[in-house]
Amino acid sequence: MLTQIKLTNFKCFKEETSFPLSQLNLLTGINGQGKSTLLQSLLLMRQSIEHDKNTTQILLNGSCVNLGNFNDVRNSRTSKNEPIIFEYEFLYKDKINLKYFLKENTEDNMSTEINEIYIDDFGTKIVRDANLFIVQNDDKKRYWRLDNFVDLVKLLPNIADEYGHNYAHQCPIWGGSQDDYFDFSKIHYISAARVGPQEFYSKSNLTTFPNVGAKGEFTANILYKKKDDLVNDKLYLGEDAKTLITQTEAWLNQIFDGAKVEIPHSETNILELFLNTSVSRDRFKPINVGFGYTYILPIIVSGLIAKQGEILIVENPEAHLHPKAQSRLTQFLAKVSSCGVQVFIESHSEHILNALRLTVLKQIVTAKDLSILYFQANSEQPVIPIPVKSDGELEVWPEDFFDQEELDLAEMFKLRRQNR
Repeated sequence: MLTQIKLTNFKCFKEETSFPLSQLNLLTGINGQGKSTLLQSLLLMRQSIEHDKNTTQILLNGSCVNLGNFNDVRNSRTSKNEPIIFEYEFLYKDKINLKYFLKENTEDNMSTEINEIYIDDFGTKIVRDANLFIVQNDDKKRYWRLDNFVDLVKLLPNIADEYGHNYAHQCPIWGGSQDDYFDFSKIHYISAARVGPQEFYSKSNLTTFPNVGAKGEFTANILYKKKDDLVNDKLYLGEDAKTLITQTEAWLNQIFDGAKVEIPHSETNILELFLNTSVSRDRFKPINVGFGYTYILPIIVSGLIAKQGEILIVENPEAHLHPKAQSRLTQFLAKVSSCGVQVFIESHSEHILNALRLTVLKQIVTAKDLSILYFQANSEQPVIPIPVKSDGELEVWPEDFFDQEELDLAEMFKLRRQNR
């Protein structure tokens, strides 16, 4: 599990900025202050590996995000000689820090090269010189040929042996047991710009890492091809089968107080999706049901297929949802996190916030499992961690943190008195 991310010279974050993380994370706050930037530091890693496992570059435009060129992502107040730095701290027995130093790819400014990697657990620095990486540790220096940063998984055991570290397992980044490692390539991502109701869906082959796609465009394919896969026991609802298709319908019904979902067998290259807002036998095309059902479906499917050790990122889960549905969806995401999936929620909804506090009271997650990060327009402290107590209370309540309702009510009261 990721326990912390640090960003330097990346977009709005010039100075090193730390983001403490837990199993369930809420990113909220003022618009344009870096919530998406934090998530993009993960999505860039995923799409780079997905595009080419034999890469030494971070792909700026890919399946998850399209960020332009290197000058678009380097902080505007940063010298061209200074690198962008991504640092990831994660748990593997003890904490390990993996720091990437990124520089402009002069041959292709639509990507950025990794020119230095620092592994804090070993006190080891890997410096790139063409395709040769120089491994340095104290007074020792050894040379290993490393053609891409994914091959770090093969390199670390050699480093460990050379410097006397007991490192029996593979590197907890791109290999080993899913019980104890973090894998950049296993990130489920549902963006705020999800596809709405569709007349039909084209059949497509599933990738080596099955996911619904950034816009939810592969949701129907996942449901069709993996419909009989079993879900985690902790997410099982009702008394019917534990299959993906059955439990997707069960959670839709739970969240909306009535729902049916069906994808008929198809001999063509076209899939059709039918929904209903009640438990009757009637089925309707998505356009005749409502945007809420279509927008929530990729989130539910992603939560049900995500495995322990993977990450689930959901932007604006509240879109097109009634407050009651927002609350119930949030409790679903909390249950997903209790299955060992690290969940990130980006939201501006107070109903999402309050539902997360409720999950602590309901003991779905512990207060320690929940991290709330408030992003504000303050260069000295751009991000404020908001600790949650075991009773769901928040220890701090910064200015502009979900206080607009009170401000509006106070202004209404004032205006009413003036107009009497």
